[in-house]
Amino acid sequence: MAQRGGRYTRAGTPLPRVSATFTPTPRARELLSTLPSVVVLRAPRGFGKSSTAAEWLRRPDLPDHDVVWVTLPPQPATGATFWRAVDAAVERAGLGEALAADGWEGVAQVAQARRRRLVLAVDGYDRVRDPQVDEELVALVHAHEELHLALLMRVSRPVEALARVAMDTVVLTREDLALDAVQVVELARATGRPVTADEAVRLSEDLGGWPGLLRAALLTASRGPGGDLVLDTGGLADYLRLVLQDDELAGTGEDLTALAVPEAVTDEVAAHLVGPHVLAEALPRAQAAGLVPDGDHSLTYPATVRDLLRRILREDSPTRYRDLNRSMTQHARRSGDFVGALGHAVRTQDPGAVLDVVEDGWNDLVGHPAAVRAALAHVPADLLERSAKGRVARDHLLPAEVSTSFLMAVVSGLQPGAGWEDDGADRLPAPGTDVAEEAELLVRLGTQALLDGDPLRAAHAFADAEVRLADGDGANPAGGGAIGPAGGGANGTAGRARAGAAVSMALLGHPTAARRYLAGGTADGALGRVAATLVPSLLALDALTPTVPADDVALPPHLAGLEAIALYVRAGTALHSGAAHEVVGELEQFRHGPAGHFPLAEHLMIAALVDLYLAAGRGDRARALVDGHENGEETSWMRAARARVALYTGEHDLAMELTGDVNQLAALRPRTALKLAVIRAVAAHRAGHRQTAVEALDLATGLAVGSGNIRAFALVPRGDIEQLAAHAPRAREILDRPELAAGAVAQPLPSRPVNLSRSELRVLVELATGRPVTYVARRLFVSESTVKTQVRSIYRKLDVHTRADALSRARALGILPTG
Repeated sequence: MAQRGGRYTRAGTPLPRVSATFTPTPRARELLSTLPSVVVLRAPRGFGKSSTAAEWLRRPDLPDHDVVWVTLPPQPATGATFWRAVDAAVERAGLGEALAADGWEGVAQVAQARRRRLVLAVDGYDRVRDPQVDEELVALVHAHEELHLALLMRVSRPVEALARVAMDTVVLTREDLALDAVQVVELARATGRPVTADEAVRLSEDLGGWPGLLRAALLTASRGPGGDLVLDTGGLADYLRLVLQDDELAGTGEDLTALAVPEAVTDEVAAHLVGPHVLAEALPRAQAAGLVPDGDHSLTYPATVRDLLRRILREDSPTRYRDLNRSMTQHARRSGDFVGALGHAVRTQDPGAVLDVVEDGWNDLVGHPAAVRAALAHVPADLLERSAKGRVARDHLLPAEVSTSFLMAVVSGLQPGAGWEDDGADRLPAPGTDVAEEAELLVRLGTQALLDGDPLRAAHAFADAEVRLADGDGANPAGGGAIGPAGGGANGTAGRARAGAAVSMALLGHPTAARRYLAGGTADGALGRVAATLVPSLLALDALTPTVPADDVALPPHLAGLEAIALYVRAGTALHSGAAHEVVGELEQFRHGPAGHFPLAEHLMIAALVDLYLAAGRGDRARALVDGHENGEETSWMRAARARVALYTGEHDLAMELTGDVNQLAALRPRTALKLAVIRAVAAHRAGHRQTAVEALDLATGLAVGSGNIRAFALVPRGDIEQLAAHAPRAREILDRPELAAGAVAQPLPSRPVNLSRSELRVLVELATGRPVTYVARRLFVSESTVKTQVRSIYRKLDVHTRADALSRARALGILPTG
């Protein structure tokens, strides 16, 4: 009897061992659920071809069969060599006499007599150089229905096309054998090295689903101090070194490692690095080796594979590695890709090259502070000291956080012209320093930070520019750059610095400092007009004495994002005057326009629209806005918007979670802290946490009294605040102000938390399809009366009376998706 599931069949050769942790992919299981006439497994090294075939041939649910397994040696084989290897395997399988007597007809007769199929499995079939063998194999199987073929190869052969035409054939390729995130999780669990779902996604993507590489990565990985998965790239690089030595990569290994140097390989880049026409030959070889997926029309390495190839090049040919990066640095600079040039400059290990890119691409790089910060870590301080851009980069781009001394100055009341360093001598410019150039660079840097939605860093840069000009005399350099012209010499730069500082401090919620900078005088340019017009309007809105700017501020395209401040003020004014519907369209149009891509503009528009939609009872639209925001890091503006949506949709616990660090924000970002504090007070009150609610209200009251910003109190239910005021007497000072009564916004009360049962959720999902109750009952295998009872319960919990209202309410509460 045959040994089912064991290592041997009754009359056959041993199958390869299969690791206890191996599991075929779902696609392989699906395609190999039967015993086709021909099976082709075509994939690179390390994709589990042998294990997949061996596991398949051991399956007990296949028709009775024996296996003749042939493993060809690594050298190229002629047709004669191939058939000798097959004959030897047939003899080892106990079928040599039949083969000798009657050839394959005799072998087929033996199989027929035993009522068993015979599978000829050939591992390494791509080593056969004679294409005539392909035709002979297909003819053999076509002539004897008892015979089956399983061919394992790395590259395509004529046998695929021939077999597809002649008989039932299954072909598995790299895509069928690659591991997705779910299978990576299973593999990790089987190897005793579990990973999270997110880690599995990254591993699968960054290693191209390559089973061999993934297994090696999991077995050699460790956990860092923070619990992060750390790959042993040294061991993985050694694995790829073996791949690069394979026959199919003969003569192209150096080109493939060179083409890992750039982030993206185009025909132009490839020609620049390794010469014309090389890419056309390298791409199919890289695909055959598994370095890139089949079907790709460009040489795009998976991220970690690219990094491993770079490591191989760096370790094996360090001079060539540096030269290639130096060449790519120049190419990227000429192409205007200064972020890419910066990365290549770092890899040249030449600090001067890094600083050259920073100098040359300053106007582009200030919008990418993280990339600049990482690059500047490789530049010595004395080298940075030699240029104005180097000094500004050292002080404002290299540090990950704004200096503590400046933060203390903000908290204590920032004064125009007054320094904040511990040692005042440090503020004096060194001999030969062009103070005006540094100040101009700082104004540009501050403007970019402002547009990027980081008013604290912007305030630091603007204030530093103003202080440097106050401390030293320097002629302003000619030229303007990307952010705008210098405009009026050093005095013009100082005016723009004061204007930027005023806008930044107003957005942070420091009105006194903002007014101080305005009082010092602003320049006549666009930034000066923004400050002179919009800062007073924003502060007036905070105090609920809003005045819409008489005229829109004319802004050049690179500053168009600052128009969002005017729209934010206009939206707030409309909200408090009962005309919210008049501005929604304008805000949505701006948000989706060219200026809306600036983070500051996007966040201000979302914050304003959330207020407008909540006031109109459109919690579903408000939720869709915040749920759909995935652009960059979460800012305090966005967190406040999320907290407002959570409060008004009854998610009080989420609102409290989003406002948990309000005390830490209060000193530096009082505007956001005030918004979060009143939201926290109401959420805690409704959740029954009175002490937390009172503490939050007391904080909000202190912030409002200190800044004159009482608007946040008008955007939450007054009834909740009135009840809490009995325990926070200072709040009466705010609640009794006539401006608050006049500016109160009529809006729906926050929802109660809604908890639907599992069966009610299933009914609600079916209702969203528009199907009638009768159909829903059939779909859920329950009676129609049961569905009607659950619908009534859903309506009661959602406090609605119609299906349309129930669906709208459920979407607003996040119970149903908003899309």
